[in-house]
Amino acid sequence: MDCGEHVVLDETAELQFLSREDLIQRVVKLTTEKEEILLKLHGSSLVEQKPDTKNAFVKDYKNSADHGKNFKKSKASTGNTSEQKPFDFSRYHKRHVALKIAYLGWDFHGFASQESTENTIEGHLFAALLKACLVVNRASSNYARCGRTDKGVSAFSQVVSLDVRSNLAEGLGVIVSGDTEKVQQRIETAKEMSEISYAHVLNKLLPPEIRIIAWMPVEQEFDARFSCLHRTYKYFFPAANLDIEIMNCAAQKFVGKHDFRNFCKMDVASGVLTFERELLSVTVEKNDSDNCSGYEMCQITICGSAFLWHQVRCMVAVLLMIGQNLENKEVIDWMLDIKQCPSRPQYNMASEVPLVLYDCCYEQMSWKHECGTLEALLKDFQTLWTRQAIKTTILSKFTEKLDDAAVIKCDDRSSVGGVCDRSNIAGERDRDKIVLWRDMRQPQFHQLMSLVPFQIKNKAHTPLNKRARHESFESKLEVVNAKRRKAGKEEFTENASELTIME
Repeated sequence: MDCGEHVVLDETAELQFLSREDLIQRVVKLTTEKEEILLKLHGSSLVEQKPDTKNAFVKDYKNSADHGKNFKKSKASTGNTSEQKPFDFSRYHKRHVALKIAYLGWDFHGFASQESTENTIEGHLFAALLKACLVVNRASSNYARCGRTDKGVSAFSQVVSLDVRSNLAEGLGVIVSGDTEKVQQRIETAKEMSEISYAHVLNKLLPPEIRIIAWMPVEQEFDARFSCLHRTYKYFFPAANLDIEIMNCAAQKFVGKHDFRNFCKMDVASGVLTFERELLSVTVEKNDSDNCSGYEMCQITICGSAFLWHQVRCMVAVLLMIGQNLENKEVIDWMLDIKQCPSRPQYNMASEVPLVLYDCCYEQMSWKHECGTLEALLKDFQTLWTRQAIKTTILSKFTEKLDDAAVIKCDDRSSVGGVCDRSNIAGERDRDKIVLWRDMRQPQFHQLMSLVPFQIKNKAHTPLNKRARHESFESKLEVVNAKRRKAGKEEFTENASELTIME
């Protein structure tokens, strides 16, 4: 897609809701309109000669009043084809801004870009930035991110900072980077000059599960990662048969500075050599205190300055064990003491699906929220919510229907036999044995099975202090240094400053 001062925004969000028949009709209509335009411009000879018209015309978007409706024919260099004219960034200055991003990460391969896939939050973000001609490329954008969420993890308030194209010649964050004469000429010829609506432009180009909530200009020294004071994560889960009070009491043991090597996945090869982190607060609570069905939702809220790789999910896994009375809360003290527990016991971390990067806190941030953008955001997320809420309600009603089933209670109370209704019972005596399944069955709480697969059917829980251990940090460091020596690189030392903070 070519670029002008303003970008024609695609209709991806709208097209995904059309039926197959509607999409076919749309394609047929567009094809017909294209042929009619070509015939008017070139006459009937176009049909007879049938030249390649794929690149014959490009869109040239003039100004904000056009909104992409005005087109002009490109000058042909040879025959009826021409090369697309590159966007002239020299007519604009740059501006250092922060973007607040919300996304549902369930169908993406994490936030950070990867060589193996383009389906990451960052990948889609830069695709939109490039398409809107807001950046020349990533390398020159002075880009930084607050946190790096894993595959399947969502965010309500992820923050990135970068240099983007600006309409203005001065102001907070404006960087004089273009041709001053061209910039001034562009500003003087414009009737009105206002800043680009970054959220509006990008949201039209991003998938519906990724949205820019707000933006703001920042000082050039601002860095989304290192300027962050603290980050807050939330983990949502059903109450089931968990003892929430004990979980909250145990969670307080995490508060303060601790070595969390037994609550993370070590990444020594990337230079993560220290595991001490400070958590400001950890709470476990129910969202709906009046609901006692086992289906009410709860949340774990964790606030800290920085986090290790998979730290939150490992913490949640242990708290869920404690909540089921499979472990005592003192196991946290033992795991935080690296002298008593020098390497991590083998246990599965909690699922990534319920985890959300809830907030990133900075000093004196004044976000620019636009009413039109907020209204569109609400519409988009209400649409997504409706689909999920309907599915949840259907599943809830299905479980209720199962509990309404009539069963015969056997004399030995060891088993039951199913019946359709009382009329199927031969005798009055047997009819008295009919009860509802909900009154007969033992309490069942399988809601947690998909969150932490640590319970194996018909196998007793093995205490964490009795389990096999993962490789220790010292062993991992020795292996990594052996590879670095072989590659002619400098070795890591235990006392070296940390190169990378996994978040």
